[in-house]
Amino acid sequence: LVPLLLALAMLAPAQQAPAPDAEEHHVTKAEAKELFRSIDGILQFASEHTGLPILHPVKKKLATREEVARYVEDRLKEQGSGERLDRSALPLKKLGLLPRDFNLRQYMLSLYKEQVEGWYDSRSKTVYLLDWVEPEAQKPVMAHELVHALQDQSFGLEKWLNIAKDSKDDSAQIALEEQRVARQSVVEGQAMIALFDYQLRSSGQSVESAPDRADSMKLSMLDEGSTPIYAQAPIYLREAMLFPYSYGAEFVRTVLVKRGKQAAFAGAFEHPPSDSRQIMEPATYLAAEPQPRMKVVPLDYILGPGWRREDVSGIGEIDLSILLRQWGGEEVEARLAPAWRGGYYMALSKKNAPKDAPLALALVLNFASHDAAKQFAAVYESALSPRYKSVQPAPTPHQWTTEEGLVCLYVEGDAVIALESFTPSDAAKLHAALTPAVAAKAMQ
Repeated sequence: LVPLLLALAMLAPAQQAPAPDAEEHHVTKAEAKELFRSIDGILQFASEHTGLPILHPVKKKLATREEVARYVEDRLKEQGSGERLDRSALPLKKLGLLPRDFNLRQYMLSLYKEQVEGWYDSRSKTVYLLDWVEPEAQKPVMAHELVHALQDQSFGLEKWLNIAKDSKDDSAQIALEEQRVARQSVVEGQAMIALFDYQLRSSGQSVESAPDRADSMKLSMLDEGSTPIYAQAPIYLREAMLFPYSYGAEFVRTVLVKRGKQAAFAGAFEHPPSDSRQIMEPATYLAAEPQPRMKVVPLDYILGPGWRREDVSGIGEIDLSILLRQWGGEEVEARLAPAWRGGYYMALSKKNAPKDAPLALALVLNFASHDAAKQFAAVYESALSPRYKSVQPAPTPHQWTTEEGLVCLYVEGDAVIALESFTPSDAAKLHAALTPAVAAKAMQ
């Protein structure tokens, strides 16, 4: 769910972690001097392999563990990221994507303190290296981070990634967040390609000439066993965190092979993809296929002043893909995820309800066909039992009673509407309001 994915996509994925009993290395002054000197050569390498020009030197700084921890904490606090994590956790738990007792914010703090291997800060225009990591081990990471410096010099990363200010219109905001995810994937995907090329340089190969070796390096680099805290993450968090790096790299490589260096690097900034579908399916980007935009119905207003909106977010193709994998397995994911044509959820609660009252959730998804919508509804139904302690069929078809209230599931043409923990009368009211919106399918 897109705001969470954006909060996750912060830092470069870690390399293999040192053994727990290994003595920690601290970079000496002589090593730091040599490491800083090598940065210029790596910057030149990154420029040659991306076609992005070096417009000015990049500032460099060694960071301590304390500085890294402070940086991570500050990033999670920025623009309400911490609050966004808390809000996003509620529907994720409701959908069974996170354990009910999972502390998402604390986990993310621990994860990024473990994961960080260096970073480029676009505000200070500085690349940060780590004072406790062997210099040689930091050079591939610098090939990644220095691409961000080049991207920033040519296009201004902060402004390009944010696109525009957040919108008060839900439909526009969801489209904006999908664009941000797609752009984050371009930024990280380009940097990953440069990293792979840097690691292949001694053999005279590249991701274009040796795709199998690049795939092998990607699997090794993103191996969940390489960092203990990451290995403990639920499937959704692992996939969401890696999406900009793994799918982003494949997107850039595809454009590179099909259209060349200019299109894959500067061209992707000048003509960016618009959503996670174009990242996951580069052919839709290359063909300039129009992308769906959902019209969000203001369900809190429909229910009345006694209700409060807790969260609203788009459901992109990446979100649907992970849901399908967790609920139905990889075969179901591969078959149904490409049929995504837009989606969102809204989490709501009653203002006077007890603190432990269940969260109410409305989920709307559009598909490429009625058959795909029916298949997804069947997967959704099958996933109810693992998510709830008690699931019993209600007298009305396609409704079930649970310990958290009623679950209603509707297939309306090419769309699926799911309503959880509303009263029968409120569910009927929402269904009546949502049906005309999903019939219209996309905003014109």
